[in-house]
Amino acid sequence: MALQDKSDRIDHDGPKLVWQQVAEDVEAEIASGKLLPGAKMPAELEIASQYGVSRVTIRRAIKELAERDLLIVVHGRGTFVAHGATPST
Repeated sequence: MALQDKSDRIDHDGPKLVWQQVAEDVEAEIASGKLLPGAKMPAELEIASQYGVSRVTIRRAIKELAERDLLIVVHGRGTFVAHGATPST
């Protein structure tokens, strides 16, 4: 299955940090219902490839979203959209 190219959603020269842009984009997909509660996220390397960024950037974005209870990281299993995830505006 080919993953969607999301690299055009990232402005490397903009005022926001790249990891913040990735986190905001994932949050928007949760808010819109594109990512449903319980859905398993692709692997970090796959997400990094989608956005055209480094794995470190993806890890930072995932960490932020997990701290905000939008994602759940289960070591050895993967990262999932949290049940009852309510993005802040």
